[in-house]
Order: sequence, then structure tokens, then C-alpha cells
Amino acid sequence: MTTQCDVAVLGAGLAGLCAARDLIGAGLNVAVLEARDRVGGRTLTVPFEAAGLRVDLGAEWVAPAHHVALMAELRSYGIGLEPAPEESGDSVLKGLSAQAISVLRELESISKQVDPTDPAWYAAMEKFDVPMAAYLRSCELDESSERLILAHSFALQGAHPDDYSLINLLHEFAAFGGVEQAFGAAEHRIVGGTQALSVAISESITSSVHCNWPIEVITQSDAGVTIAGLRGHVEAGQVIIALPLNVLKNLTLDIDLPDAAQAVIRQRHAGRAAKGWTSAQTQYAVTSSGWPDAVEVYSRQGSLSDAVCTFAVAHSGHSQGLAKSWEALSRRHTDVTLAEASLSHDWVEDPYAMGSWLSLYPGQAEGVHQLADNPPPCLFAGGDLSRGWYGWMEGAVSSGRDAAARLLAYRQRGELRPAQG
Repeated sequence: MTTQCDVAVLGAGLAGLCAARDLIGAGLNVAVLEARDRVGGRTLTVPFEAAGLRVDLGAEWVAPAHHVALMAELRSYGIGLEPAPEESGDSVLKGLSAQAISVLRELESISKQVDPTDPAWYAAMEKFDVPMAAYLRSCELDESSERLILAHSFALQGAHPDDYSLINLLHEFAAFGGVEQAFGAAEHRIVGGTQALSVAISESITSSVHCNWPIEVITQSDAGVTIAGLRGHVEAGQVIIALPLNVLKNLTLDIDLPDAAQAVIRQRHAGRAAKGWTSAQTQYAVTSSGWPDAVEVYSRQGSLSDAVCTFAVAHSGHSQGLAKSWEALSRRHTDVTLAEASLSHDWVEDPYAMGSWLSLYPGQAEGVHQLADNPPPCLFAGGDLSRGWYGWMEGAVSSGRDAAARLLAYRQRGELRPAQG
């Protein structure tokens, strides 16, 4: 079967759905092709029956003071935020030595040289494009302070510190406006879960969204773009490829891409976070952090029991990382009784994700920049490629909408705009 359309959008995560909606609103014939049997990408809200509530297995948090594009989307669909979890009032720097605080203040000072909205934000940061662990070792911190910094950093990076670059953290400090803001931003959950927004957008363009449509080959030609998969071919004037970066290696991309962009596709990014929920009996709201296991811990109250969430580095595998974290959580919170029921999703082994949120290896920033900046007819979008908020839902929304605006400028005026989303 061969289908023709003005624009094909690959991926029905937040980026693809926002892009498709804006293009359809401009009068274009758009086909959204999604490999999964659902929309939402790395947002996934499911019932946790053992605890009696719905939980997010992927993206979960919104920082309203910073995530303006996402907040605008939520308001436009009448989706609210839950109250922020109660804060302890302690500084995120509590427990750090004076030397460790000095190291973070120095990094904060360096981050002020970064404009997170500048597509080439990384250009002046070459000196700091080194593995996070290597940088901390050079600072010769006490073990307790180093572990605390690594735990806070993992909450932002979702990767092993031997893998991810220090410049990622500098970018986050710049985007949030400082160390305390990045490590301790006031974050909220979305009412109904994060997938609620994707569902709402897809329902507004339902006839254009085609699930169970995995892609195998994308071919660029003078006539446009051909997308091939098991269900047939789609011929389009242009395409927006709104797929996770780590998935692109599995596709045949007959597209003329710059060398650095090709290299980052081959290498994939470093994001390997494991997230899991377990039902539990607690006497209070559970929250803590540590390293290297049970890196981040928090709880929610369900109608049947509490649900406790923890994160781990899936360096040796998803299940192994979570198992070690449940053990560490039990040792840390001796008055919390964990039940056997648990729930998680292995994003690293998921063939349509191949990793958690974006975390750059050293040397990858230019390649991601080139991918995001690729001109029509083949545009790339997604939270992995966002300028100011890569790895966040905010980045997916802003990147998807920017890709749509760039495509419309090209179709209407022949204009080649650089990526800004």
C-alpha cells in the first residue's frame, strides 16, 4: 500500500504530535506514523493496581516556572497540575563539605557563560566536555560529598558518570539559573499523568495518527521523501523525524547528513536510567537520595497502599539496577515495608526508545546540533534534540513546534530557518 501526504511525521510522542497538530492547523495533509500501539512515546501512565493509583513509568515532572511551552500546552487542553510534593525545607547542598560547595559554585559560575537557547551553546565549553566522574576525581572531594553530587546529577542526567559529559550539567545549571534551582526545582505532576497531554493532542487529530506503523527505511530524493515499513510506503513532500535519537541507528537513513550527525547516530547517547515502583506500607512520605543505588526515592499514596518509586543506573541491566535499589531502599528506610508487587518499563531494551532521556557522551553535542539543524525535506525533532530543555517534556514540545514552524516557512516562502526549539 502506498499513501501520499504533504508531510509525514514519524513518532507520536509529544514532539511529533505537537508538530503534526500545528501543520494540520495550517491546512496540510499530515500522516503521523507511530510504531507502538499507543501515543505518548517516553510518557507512559499506567494503573498500578497493587497500590490503587496510576503512575508514570517514564517522564513525570514539570517545573512550571521554567517549562513555559509545556505549561501553555497543558492550559490549552484544560489539564492541570497536582500540588507539588511537600518539601523538607533543607538546602540541596546540605551534607556537602565546604570544598564540594566551592566546586559547585565554580561550575555555576562557568555555566553563566552558557546560553541554553543558543544552538551552539556547547562551542565555548570544550574544556569541560569530559566525563563527569573524571572531573570529580580531579577535584579530590571526600567520598560522601562526591556521592551526594553524583546522586543530584543523576536525577538530571540519568546516566553513569563515567559516560555523560560535564557540559550536560553546565547546560542544566544555565537553563534553571543555578545549582540550587537545578538540583531542587519545584516540580509538579500532571493531573492524570504525563501521557494525558499526548492523548489529548492525538484526539484532536485522530484521523491523522496511525499506530502500529514501524518504520524501516527513509529515503530522500528530489521528489520528496519516501518512508517504508512493513505496512507499506508513504510518499511525502517533507518529513519530521520525531523519534528518540537512539532509535535512528536501527533505521536505514538514505539522507545526506553531516559527519558529526552520523557519528552521534552510530554511537547513541548515554541515557540509561531505570525507574521502578513498588507497593509499600509507610508511616510518612518517603523521600531520599543516595549513590550508586536507590539514587532517587519518593512515594505516593494510593487507595490500597503507598507506592514507592526509585531510580537506578541500568549499567548492568534494568532488572539488576532496580533489584539493588530495592535492597538499598530497605536498608535506608528500615521502617518502610516493601511488598512484592512492582511495576516498571525497561526503556533501554525497548526497541522504540533504546534508552531513557538524552544524556550526551563527551564529543556528541555538535552531532546533536547538526541533527536538529538539518534542513528540509528531512527535519529532526524531539526532546533529545531540544536547545534549551533536552531530555525534558518541555524540550519535546518546543522542538516539535519549532520543527513545524520551520517546515511551514520552507513550504510557504522557501525559507531555511535554523532550529530554535
